[in-house]
Amino acid sequence: MTVMPLPDAGSHDQEFLQNLVSGRVAYHSLHPGIGLCRLNPGSQPGLALQIAPEALQVGQLERVLERRFEHATAFDGCFVFLDAKGSLVIWHALPSCGHSPADTLSRMLSLARLEALDVHRAP
Repeated sequence: MTVMPLPDAGSHDQEFLQNLVSGRVAYHSLHPGIGLCRLNPGSQPGLALQIAPEALQVGQLERVLERRFEHATAFDGCFVFLDAKGSLVIWHALPSCGHSPADTLSRMLSLARLEALDVHRAP
């Protein structure tokens, strides 16, 4: 699978993160079948990384679940589930003031082993 990174920081991804935090509708496609959006289960606003069934790699769900529980502290706050359409969803509550949504996004992408899509991580 060839992946395309998020646009350079300061462009569309910054706008997406601002919309996300402000409560406006926000969706950003990272790659065909892989996207980020605001998802509010109950009253808790959060960021969701959604991977459509056609974009899932063989065994990816199992690997994500294994990593989530083997590295519980590193991925604290990340919830993994399949939605009604069979998409793999990694959800995390929006970070509190003083914490960067970009850091949360980096952790979620790392959990899914999609680091190639993360422009915020150090090279």
